[in-house]
Amino acid sequence: MMEIIRKSLLASLALVLVMQGCGGGGGSSDDPVNTGDSTGNDTTIDSTDSGFSGAESQATVDQANVKDLAVATVSGITQAVEENGVTGPFSIPATAARSIEPTEEMHQQTTAEVCIHGGEAIVEEITEEAGQWLNVFYLNNCSYGEGLHINTFTGRVRHTFSDHSNAFDCVMIGTVSSVGNASRDINWRLSCDATFRCSSSSDFLGIDGRTYRVSAIDITDDGSSVYTASGRIYDPYHGYIDVTTEVPYSIDCANGRPGTGRLNFTGADQTSGYLEFVSCAEYIVATSNGASSSYRW
Repeated sequence: MMEIIRKSLLASLALVLVMQGCGGGGGSSDDPVNTGDSTGNDTTIDSTDSGFSGAESQATVDQANVKDLAVATVSGITQAVEENGVTGPFSIPATAARSIEPTEEMHQQTTAEVCIHGGEAIVEEITEEAGQWLNVFYLNNCSYGEGLHINTFTGRVRHTFSDHSNAFDCVMIGTVSSVGNASRDINWRLSCDATFRCSSSSDFLGIDGRTYRVSAIDITDDGSSVYTASGRIYDPYHGYIDVTTEVPYSIDCANGRPGTGRLNFTGADQTSGYLEFVSCAEYIVATSNGASSSYRW
């Protein structure tokens, strides 16, 4: 019966990961320094960890932090575009759960099930205590997917789940590349409770060197490098804002920044602001009280 439960859970995990990917977390950051000048050069000293450990409460948008939140918005939407369509190895094979002692045969079986286009998958750790399971896999140049959606991943997948419920947590940290695209570092996490209510997130270094998190991000692409985005973006110092697109934005500038478009973001206590891209070099940020400023990258 326990094996049936595990297989059912893992099949469900595979389905969810196909749709969402398997997300990431952890790390450190400093208070961002708002220089108050007209260039987009807000920075922090400490960006040594690729994981997020900043504020997780909702930000209150005001004139003092609106520029930082605008930079968070740009970082989040550009990261989401880069990760759009990239998936992780979506199946943790049931063969790995049949024993708590990794073997060479298990490595071979896991490789065959996950890395279907080459590479290897090594089962590093399988532990079980009172129905709580931990599986850790190291994937080396593991290639998976189909057609134009073949990805190659090197890194670790840490998967925990319970025999007592359908709850699980999957963390994937490493480097992934897709057909025709450059490699990128990812730190993804996917967590689902016993009723399969799931949340996913991605941690990454933003355009100013600070570490951010995006969650529940949704990207649409018209095929001509024009996008809309909605979702939640976490600033490491100020907290999270919810972002929506008022005017679709383009990402075709040499500096990698959007050159057109307008995005709105909301915070706590009905505070809000917007970010408008005037050109590849200039952008405007404003708060809901009507105060606005123009900046250059």
